[in-house]
Amino acid sequence: MSDRPSRADSRIRPLAESGAIAVGTAVNGIAAYLYIAIGTRTYGEVEMAPVAVLWTFWAISVALFMFPLQHWAIRRIAIDGSTSGVGGAVPRLAAVVVGAAVLLAGGAWLASDRLFGSTGVGWPLLVFLITVGSAFAGLQRGVLSGLERYYATAANIAAENLLRLGAGIVVAVTVDSVLWFAATLALGPLVAVFWPETLRLPIRSGVRQPVFAFLGGLAGGILIAQVILNAGPVVLQAIGGAEEAVTALFLSLALFRAPYLLALGVATRLTAPLTAMVVADDSAGLRRVATIISAATAAVAVVAGVVGYALGPWVIDVVFAPATPSEATVVATIAAGSTVALGGLGLILILLAQGRTRAIQGSWVIGLVVGLVQLIVWPGTEITRVVAAFVGAELVAVAAMAAMLLRPSSGTSVSAISRPAPKP
Repeated sequence: MSDRPSRADSRIRPLAESGAIAVGTAVNGIAAYLYIAIGTRTYGEVEMAPVAVLWTFWAISVALFMFPLQHWAIRRIAIDGSTSGVGGAVPRLAAVVVGAAVLLAGGAWLASDRLFGSTGVGWPLLVFLITVGSAFAGLQRGVLSGLERYYATAANIAAENLLRLGAGIVVAVTVDSVLWFAATLALGPLVAVFWPETLRLPIRSGVRQPVFAFLGGLAGGILIAQVILNAGPVVLQAIGGAEEAVTALFLSLALFRAPYLLALGVATRLTAPLTAMVVADDSAGLRRVATIISAATAAVAVVAGVVGYALGPWVIDVVFAPATPSEATVVATIAAGSTVALGGLGLILILLAQGRTRAIQGSWVIGLVVGLVQLIVWPGTEITRVVAAFVGAELVAVAAMAAMLLRPSSGTSVSAISRPAPKP
């Protein structure tokens, strides 16, 4: 009888922690919607076009650094039982992050006139700051989650966009400049000051991990996945789409990314248990999880498309009040494609736990190639081509990951998991 409370707690605690992270992520997402809505209503959809482009750069930095570093840290701590492996990699990681931020900012500066309608350094500087900030935030959340401080992780996630929203409101009512409004995006990671203890990692731990092979494959795959999911406005702008169409596409993606963003937060609670299944060599269990995710994705995508067609344009009009109505067909297609992306995230987590980051990367490379071909050959308007390419890329990449995970030999044995090298 004495062990019943502990057993009950072992069942309830993960649900409570996942619920807290879901709430924190929901608050984060609502704050993001309010931020976009306030900007659109204050500055207008044409003036907000460069903010949509900057938001895409932020999404790229999340894919390139925040998500990979967060889940690498969780997985590493779950295997090591301490933060020594994470701390030992920090100096090398910092150098790579800053270098990548400089390259992204340089590219943004070279194309600043086309992307942002400005030749100044303000927008490229923001690209640099949000890239470094995303990596910083990802590492902190990974350490919090790896140490099983899930409630603190939930608060961290919620606080990021709440800070942006608060600062954005102040700027919107005091400054007639969309650049200054966009600058508040760079403030989010400053919430790290509330958890300073997670930043004191054992940098000189003497433990060196082969971190870049794992992170390279994961970051490459996640980056491509996020580019496919988020880069529609940039692509549409680049191929000559009207400013109104760019903002309309951005608003449709913003609406139907909500479940995906919620899942990104909850995924923080899933990486460690999935890693434990890999350590236990539970290949059959992992295949069952992959089967459930694949079947649910196909079913829910159909429902999402129907709901998007019927209600999507009305919701966009109520929330964002754009001057140009959204096309129901475009909104429905975005809804279905975003659902497929959500299922793909679940499959990514399984492959990540198995350490098969090259498989993640390869699947999304295939999807990207298919999407590019569709962008070129698909008939219709610019926005129709972009939306078709988005959905085609998502379907192919997710199908490729599902095929790999559902093979009977898809498991990864405990011997394939890298463990910390012993201290000399």
